[in-house]
Amino acid sequence: MRFALLTAAAIAAFPAGLAAQDATAPEPLTRATFIAQMDAEFKRLDGDGNGMVVPDEIIASQQASAQAEAFRQNQVVFAQLDANADGLLSPQEFAALANPSAIPVDATPLMNQFDTDKDGIITLVEYRIATQANFDRVDSDRDGVVTDMEMRAAGIQP
Repeated sequence: MRFALLTAAAIAAFPAGLAAQDATAPEPLTRATFIAQMDAEFKRLDGDGNGMVVPDEIIASQQASAQAEAFRQNQVVFAQLDANADGLLSPQEFAALANPSAIPVDATPLMNQFDTDKDGIITLVEYRIATQANFDRVDSDRDGVVTDMEMRAAGIQP
């Protein structure tokens, strides 16, 4: 995927996590692709699939991401600990050391960014309005495609 999906770290501006798939042959981001990516991100956040995102769903998503990251870090440490690769320290044993609850999670930034009517629910319409406004801000020539030059002009590293 040419661009990373919108994450909590990229709330205030056009997704800062945008990264080229292949730095040697960057492709522009079309509005349709951007919308599809943002819709997929919304669907991922909408844990119960009812078309609305509430703070508990954001927290659950952040906790799942934290748990996945903790597990990834455990695997790295396990490989380092098992220097002779004899397998005496099993990944399952080491994964039990993960403590994803130690990583703070907070729905407030996403709710503040997207819940425009402040009813405690983010609808797809609210989500799209905010994310498309970011896209449109970067698409300076309004052709529906964000190029590397437009991203650089907006202060975003392609």
